[in-house]
Amino acid sequence: MSKLDDLIAEVSVTRWLVSVAAGRGELTALIGGAWSDEWPGGELCSYSGFAAAVQAAAAGLTWRGLRPGDVVGVMVPDASAFALGVHAVRAAGGVPSPVDTGLCAAETAGQLAESGARMIITAPELADASLAAAERSWVRQVFSFGDAPGATRFAELLGFDTIRPSRGRPDDVALLPFRRGQDRRLRPAPVTHAELTRQLCDVDQQAGITGGDVVLATPPAGDGLAYAMLIDNALLRGATIVATPTAELGATAAARGATVVIAPQALATDVPPAVRLLPVG
Repeated sequence: MSKLDDLIAEVSVTRWLVSVAAGRGELTALIGGAWSDEWPGGELCSYSGFAAAVQAAAAGLTWRGLRPGDVVGVMVPDASAFALGVHAVRAAGGVPSPVDTGLCAAETAGQLAESGARMIITAPELADASLAAAERSWVRQVFSFGDAPGATRFAELLGFDTIRPSRGRPDDVALLPFRRGQDRRLRPAPVTHAELTRQLCDVDQQAGITGGDVVLATPPAGDGLAYAMLIDNALLRGATIVATPTAELGATAAARGATVVIAPQALATDVPPAVRLLPVG
């Protein structure tokens, strides 16, 4: 990754990532995930394909009514869908708000309502919960990575040309996670573009991910901020991210020759000794 000054000059992490990804051609960025059944490359997504998909989905979201500063919930079951969803929203100038899939229905609806989200991105296995929460919030459009009754396929966003990712401004909100306070209530904890960039640079120094790493990532965990930082760091470094179900962590690590795992600390015993764990959640 380039120096902090270079990232701040671009402001948006998404804009920076799309720029570097487009130049990596057919190098593999993502493997597996809910989008695999509708992706031209099957379970493999190249870096150039990722950049193109983010820009195309951003154009589709804009055509569907997303405006700069609008919040979009991202409630997805895997790392690939998380990366595509978060960056598509931000590329369109919107604010992605990760939704913890472990929340109860009332808390999910409460987060969507308090954030003012009018859209949510999900996947078939989470569509029922997303649609139920949407009915109790301001959400009017639900997009799914795959077929889900009552939702529009994410792939349908990809047919509206492409747009260059929004540059944003340093003080604009770039991510809207929700965190529990001491009273156990969820509250918004907005992160600006400038804050996100600085945190990402800190993660880059600590995580030590390189372009030669194969990074296994279990489903999104916690409020989504730490997870987003590690996923973005891996992509900026040029690593390959493998979306991995929690139950298949050990087997997939062996099969894929994994060098790094992004997973909750509670799964540490499932990680082979030779593989480095980066804990989240």
